[in-house]
Amino acid sequence: MCRKRLSGLAVAWRISVVLGVGILFTSLLSSAGVAEQESRRVPLIYCSDLFHPPDDPDDWFDLATAFSIDEFDIRGIVLDQGEKQMQRTGRIPIEQMMAITGKKVQSVYGLSNKLKSPSDKALDQPQEFQKGAKLIISVLQESDKKVTLIAVGSLRDVCAAFNRAPRLLKAKVERLYVVAGHSDGGNEYNVGLDPHAYVGVMRSGLPIYWLPCFGREPFVSKWGFRQGDLLGSWSLRIQNYFAYGLMKADPTKVDPILVLFKPIPEEVKKKAWGMRRSMWSTPAFIDGAGRKMVVLDGRWRALPGKHVRQRNRAFGFVPAKVTVNDKGITRFDDIDLNSSEPNMLVFRFEGTLDDYNKAMRQSLEGLLKELGR
Repeated sequence: MCRKRLSGLAVAWRISVVLGVGILFTSLLSSAGVAEQESRRVPLIYCSDLFHPPDDPDDWFDLATAFSIDEFDIRGIVLDQGEKQMQRTGRIPIEQMMAITGKKVQSVYGLSNKLKSPSDKALDQPQEFQKGAKLIISVLQESDKKVTLIAVGSLRDVCAAFNRAPRLLKAKVERLYVVAGHSDGGNEYNVGLDPHAYVGVMRSGLPIYWLPCFGREPFVSKWGFRQGDLLGSWSLRIQNYFAYGLMKADPTKVDPILVLFKPIPEEVKKKAWGMRRSMWSTPAFIDGAGRKMVVLDGRWRALPGKHVRQRNRAFGFVPAKVTVNDKGITRFDDIDLNSSEPNMLVFRFEGTLDDYNKAMRQSLEGLLKELGR
């Protein structure tokens, strides 16, 4: 009897050891998986002329896209044109997006005045608007790996940060997506916001991925859609987020967070859903996250690159020697795709413009479909 009892205890002990080792092994595997997932995340700084009410609601779609991609570790958002931000702050849509996703992201106001030259450090501008350039520098200094920047708007804070710490930016910027400019000699809105800043950035020697907003096909990132074709498939919170911006709601009268949970009046849908929307930056977010465009079940999807072995079939970036004159103008002949000394990569869509529009529309619909559910 005593021998049987001891044998039972021994068996129990062995089982407990095996279970303990199994639990420890599972825990280690789980920790390793989390560590691997974190190591693959892309540190991101997003610079945008995001306002409320919006100048152009495409910035609201871009913000939602950045928050929808789990590969992004958003280290900070620089809100362009600081003095204008004081009157029409872009922090409202950021607060809404944080409430929807649970993600916490710091945002700061950028420089308020145009740069005096492409080499201007802008140190003489008001202190309350210095936080943008400072955030870029501090994030790069503190990051243990290289950081990706996506910049839309004036490029003022990116240029000033580079002028203050050129070695740091060259060492720690993984990619700089510049969504601005014209590929065939025309003037473009973002360039006009601060020509010196645009010229300074484009001549900086940083790893630039240039997305011309307008110009000669296929070197143009513009695409568009009817808003109702996408909004109707997204969650109520996301629909309310866009309706709030599109209808230019007054935050002193309509709480931007509480409104996310309320039914949307039919008259609002009728007006907002019928609008057409032009977009430019979507490829920057897809490519910056390392995602690939593929057709799955007859629809375009932007999938994590680790799951896709084939090349991106909707767009790409090609090396080129790009010349920018002192006014920020690039002619088509100034884009040399055969140069042995390229200074940046230039966006180029594949197929027809209709093909590109379809790919972007369907991929954006898929990216935002799970937000707020």
